[in-house]
Amino acid sequence: MDTRLATNQIRLSEWTRIIKDRCQSGLKVDEYCEQHQLSRHAYYYWLRKVKEAALIHNSFVELPALPEKTVPVTISENLSTYQMTIAIGNTILGVSESTPMELLSRVLKVVRNA
Repeated sequence: MDTRLATNQIRLSEWTRIIKDRCQSGLKVDEYCEQHQLSRHAYYYWLRKVKEAALIHNSFVELPALPEKTVPVTISENLSTYQMTIAIGNTILGVSESTPMELLSRVLKVVRNA
């Protein structure tokens, strides 16, 4: 690793720690810099560098998987009682005149994205 690059990485990690500490302190930037004898200009310079580095290294953020929820469903054996049936993949929806449009719209979006 290049010496300049290593030095920059050390400074970047030190300023990352300083910026996190400032955020957790609840102090305004000017107050924090005065208390810790830091230049306000240096603080904002390194804040920009830390943000840039975060964007480069964190272009993909892994999210935890959502737990699957089991929803009980009543299945009608006689689909002829519905005015319309919609088949999407392995799912068959029975729709009657009394089916609320909002419910039908939400169900179709969920089934389509599943």
